Amino acid sequence: MKTWPLGGVLALLVGIAAVQEKGREAKAEKCGMAGICCPKEGKCGGDCRTLCDRAGETLTSARKIAGEKMKKEMGQKCECTAGECSAAGCEGCELVKTKVFAPLMKDKISARMKEWKKEITHAVKAKDGKTTSVKCTFLKGALCEPCADALADDILKKLTELFSGQKK
Repeated sequence: MKTWPLGGVLALLVGIAAVQEKGREAKAEKCGMAGICCPKEGKCGGDCRTLCDRAGETLTSARKIAGEKMKKEMGQKCECTAGECSAAGCEGCELVKTKVFAPLMKDKISARMKEWKKEITHAVKAKDGKTTSVKCTFLKGALCEPCADALADDILKKLTELFSGQKK
């Protein structure tokens, strides 16, 4: 008799775990470029999703780096730019997304797609002062740190242009 309640509890736990797992499978993660430059409006899959997620990872890293550079150079950082704003419907986030991130990412992705078959490298200065050549992995593999760093610089430059009224 004592095994029945234990067996019932065990069955209940297994059932709950199965429902939670099914919920996780049905709930897809957000596309990395949704609202920025996903060609399928964030409803992508397969190769498109892989490219969007890799581009999104680069943008996320670049935003963090840009925030750190802002803090270092200006003493404060823009939470919208750094990806730290949590306000729903923030006008600043929307402005930065449409006027800064979208054009920069479209240009970067287009340039990389045009040279897809070429092996692109970056000259990177090591801590010992020597410059080495590293293979670019933007859109093709793991996060490309030199691309993220260059994109952070481009973000700061574009923000400066946007807010100083010197649009190109």
